[in-house]
Amino acid sequence: MTLAFGLLAAPGAFAQTATTQGDPAVEAQDDAGNPTADGQELDAATVQEIIVTGTNISGVKPVGSEAITLDREAILATGQTNAADVVRTLPQVRNLGEFREGGTQGGNNNQQGNAINLRGLGQASTLVLIDGHRITNTGASQTFTEANAIPLAALERIEVIADGASAVYGSDAVAGVVNYVIRKDYQGLEMSVRASNNNGGLEVSPSITAGTNWEIGGLGRGNILISYEFSQRDAYRRGKNPYLRQDLSRFGGVDDRLNGTTATAGFNGNLVVANADPDGPFGPLQPPQNSLLPRAGANTYYGLPVGTNRDLSISDLLLNQPNLLDSSDFNDYTGDLRRHQVAAYITQKLGDAVELSFQGTYNNRRTLSSTAQGVISNVQLRRFLYDPVTNTPTTTPNPYYIAGLAPDALTVQYNMIKSVGLNNWTGENESYNLTGGVKVSLPWSWRGEAFYTYGRDKACNYCQLGTNINLTALQYQIDIGAINPLDNVSGLSPAQVATFTGDNIQRSGSGIDDLLVKFDGPLFALPAGKMRAAFGGERNKVYNYNINGANRPFNNEFQLDTDASTSRGARTILSAFAEVYVPIIADDMNIPLIRALTLSGAVRYDHYSDVGSTTNPKLSGTWEVVDGLTFRGSWGTSFRAPNLPDVNPRAISSGGVFNYFYLGQDPRIPQGPILAAYVSGANPNIRPEQATTWQVGADLEPFRGLRLSGTYYKINYNNRIAGPDVFGAFLNPTTYPGYLGYSDFIFPIDNPAGCVNGNSATYDPVLAEYAGRTILYGGGILNPCSVEILLDARNTNLAATKQDGIDATVNYIYDFDGGAILFNASVNKVLNNEQQVKPGDPFIDRTGFYSSPIEWRGRGSIGVNYHGFNAMLFANYTGSYTNDQAVDRLGQAVLPVRIDSYTTFDLNIGYSTEFAGRDRSFMKSLRGSLNFQNVTDKAPRLVYTNNAVFNGAYSNPFGRTVTFQLSAGF
Repeated sequence: MTLAFGLLAAPGAFAQTATTQGDPAVEAQDDAGNPTADGQELDAATVQEIIVTGTNISGVKPVGSEAITLDREAILATGQTNAADVVRTLPQVRNLGEFREGGTQGGNNNQQGNAINLRGLGQASTLVLIDGHRITNTGASQTFTEANAIPLAALERIEVIADGASAVYGSDAVAGVVNYVIRKDYQGLEMSVRASNNNGGLEVSPSITAGTNWEIGGLGRGNILISYEFSQRDAYRRGKNPYLRQDLSRFGGVDDRLNGTTATAGFNGNLVVANADPDGPFGPLQPPQNSLLPRAGANTYYGLPVGTNRDLSISDLLLNQPNLLDSSDFNDYTGDLRRHQVAAYITQKLGDAVELSFQGTYNNRRTLSSTAQGVISNVQLRRFLYDPVTNTPTTTPNPYYIAGLAPDALTVQYNMIKSVGLNNWTGENESYNLTGGVKVSLPWSWRGEAFYTYGRDKACNYCQLGTNINLTALQYQIDIGAINPLDNVSGLSPAQVATFTGDNIQRSGSGIDDLLVKFDGPLFALPAGKMRAAFGGERNKVYNYNINGANRPFNNEFQLDTDASTSRGARTILSAFAEVYVPIIADDMNIPLIRALTLSGAVRYDHYSDVGSTTNPKLSGTWEVVDGLTFRGSWGTSFRAPNLPDVNPRAISSGGVFNYFYLGQDPRIPQGPILAAYVSGANPNIRPEQATTWQVGADLEPFRGLRLSGTYYKINYNNRIAGPDVFGAFLNPTTYPGYLGYSDFIFPIDNPAGCVNGNSATYDPVLAEYAGRTILYGGGILNPCSVEILLDARNTNLAATKQDGIDATVNYIYDFDGGAILFNASVNKVLNNEQQVKPGDPFIDRTGFYSSPIEWRGRGSIGVNYHGFNAMLFANYTGSYTNDQAVDRLGQAVLPVRIDSYTTFDLNIGYSTEFAGRDRSFMKSLRGSLNFQNVTDKAPRLVYTNNAVFNGAYSNPFGRTVTFQLSAGF
């Protein structure tokens, strides 16, 4: 059991996955879908406050697509501590990938940001908006939209459109849109506090929200709302939790403290020696395995004794008795977090026809995580010392070397924790987005709008400040005899530590300058109502830069690889869009089986200054058969433009050479020892990804209070950006399926006899083209005239996905005197999720595997509200799936294992009261709640992979957690 305290609950709080049914933002409509108030058409000044996701036309809800709406009470009842985790409770969200707070540093999310992954199609395929406006990206080697860009205290509601929406919003809206709507018209002062450890360490979040409105004679009404929230979370050490330890043998999992020549060496350290292969490096037999330490493979371990360990002999060593630690005792699962968030909204009318608005958000997040990575490292103890000036071998024997173990260098597993301390990883992000707008009422009930968004983001995505271990410099100090890696009692002096420690940084900056102008209003009257339209244009300028540097040379000098000016990438997107809303049939036309029929069409053209142009249409229809039965459907295309780092080699690129003995079947490659070159990273030739999406659905309300909804959807997603597994195809040609299909990425190199290193004009033309490109990491293509093969591992338009599935929702509300009973159930069923690795390959159904979308995910709730008291029980269901990455306790692959379904329960209990009208009451309202997640303390399903015994995408290791919330209004 894990106990924490957190805050937030709302009056009569109940959490249901509501659709647009019952949403006041879209219910002010007549039967034909025209906006009305008490049966009258709303004028432009009335409807301009309405924010609806999925359409550019004011006052109408999207045709053909249902919006999943979480109102403020539903948001607070989840007990989640941030906006991103609230959205992740929806069954349509699949938590695949690393883009969320917590977990180890790695992948492309070292700053520990958050992103939403609708349908499991990748975080880049979900568009995140604030009040319908884009915000700036963050990140370096891979950019994303921070999904926690707004404090919970400022959220009015969250709207999710799980349907392609590029015809309305442009890039990224392939799987759908998540729109955060800010509270607009709160009056008074609200103070709240929340405490929880849903993400590991104890997190406390106080917040304050203040708002008021005014009336200025001659101008009109204005209002302002400002919300500030601070979050502080303690670090959570992995070693505290049995599921997060490195040694998982207690669960029958892998003891990963030792694996081959890699081990988490204890403070005394180890020597590891590769066993000799009697048949030579390329013979048919493998070196003899270590029977006493099976995880050591073909290596023998020698534990070092306690001491200064000079003049050791083999007899002094501890044969097959390695000194080991569990790294989880030194590594944080979630880091220490400090976050400041601000949201503001201001409006002012200028007479009856003009309204000015301003919306701003600010986010400052810093995460500090500790790890033993780098502080426990493999180093080489060479037979002879090196010259400290030339850094070349001498004939002077190394006094620390132990003869008789290896023909040359010894591999030492060196633990420096006592001398150096832990390696601290800092993730920092500071961003702000400011949107100013003007809305003007025009003749004939039309309205014009213009918005300008200015957003900036700076992040330290991968920062080791003062604690980075420069292995090159450490090895140099060992080579010249200044450090004895066998000594485990003397410790290193500060001067010695300074010779190989320093910084390793990956900072980034991103920005957006977005100008949007649109007009909407009625065109003409049809028998069923007014035909309405919207059109407009957008100019969006974005940029991104990376600053990379580290203490890399043997002298530990800090060097920059890129800076803000040389790595900067920028693009301008010019867009034009139009949308039409057409009521075909209305109820008063008395047509059998058609109470109302409404169609809509949208189209958007986007021209990118660097990756070309794309046009995306969408057609939608809603058919209300009778009162309480509606059918709907939509078809459209969507796209995702590559992120700026995807196409900018000055921001991220790598290349190098390696020796290899080729025995494969590709006739273009010479047999035997060859020198291979490779390039990876950004590719300027990447084009936008493309998708075709369609869905059909029905909504049934058989009687008051009950609503049933079902949707079938299908997505064909092509030209997906991915890196070809060219290394797998090249290195494993006899076992890799379809390796010949990668021939387009494997280039034989035939350098002419007159090839001169350094003169690209003398190279093979293919090699000359690649060698002349920007390569930041990996050393570059050295000795190019000896290269015989080149591997192109850069990202490209490669993969494809076909997914179809069903969303279903049941909502029921039973009102009684003084309260209500509420029931909700939502489920997503993926029918097929077919993947194509590269063009020409067959599509393979990957539904229900470890790293793919599983078949079933659902969430249901039942609760009661009664005179200010509310209680809600949630059920979270994850269906069964196949672990195709299963291993045994030695880390060896085994046949796929079926993982059973997993269900947990959450409980939210709250009470609220209003003091308005009471004598001498300085407080307007008071509310409090307790939320228990995984209230039965159910353990995660055991899922054995190489480094874990649970699947973090569908469960967490924390067990029962508690969130306490308290809020007072004044």
